Amino acid sequence: MSARRPEPGSPWAKHCPDAWPREWLDASGALPTGFTRAADPLEADLITGRMTEAAFLAVIGAPPVRAPAQRRDRTRKPNPVVAKVLGYRRFFDGLPGLAPRLSPGAVALWCWLWTCERKGRSRYSVRKLATRFGAGLTTIVNRLKELREAGFIRVVRRGRTGQTCTVVRIRATPKRQPDPA
Repeated sequence: MSARRPEPGSPWAKHCPDAWPREWLDASGALPTGFTRAADPLEADLITGRMTEAAFLAVIGAPPVRAPAQRRDRTRKPNPVVAKVLGYRRFFDGLPGLAPRLSPGAVALWCWLWTCERKGRSRYSVRKLATRFGAGLTTIVNRLKELREAGFIRVVRRGRTGQTCTVVRIRATPKRQPDPA
């Protein structure tokens, strides 16, 4: 007699590879070579396809077999909204360990620059920032200096008065400053 073998990875191969359904036995009632026992009715239903693997596991009380989690594609571009929110989160998570501490004005200024950020860069005019925050020009310049010294911004292109804006590279975490040793 030629016996069907369970396909690798099939429910039959996973749960009862040594069982053979009674209904498939020949007239002599002998088990095919390689099978050690007759399948009980539940196993027979699983082997013949009358019952799904999940239903079989539920009946015998075993936890269902879950498929492995789908791996994230690291090369895929992240959602811009998620990237923006994660930037805010990284910034605020890093504030408690920062020495010297940033002033509230510098934090507010960073938040505004991060909101305007595109491709890691942000553009600003000191005069327009002073108007937006209701502060003087000197105050805004001092807050920008705080952010620059902490490593959150780096000037890429300095603007000219009345003509162009300043472009800065903005970071959610401070760039590590080399230790003066």
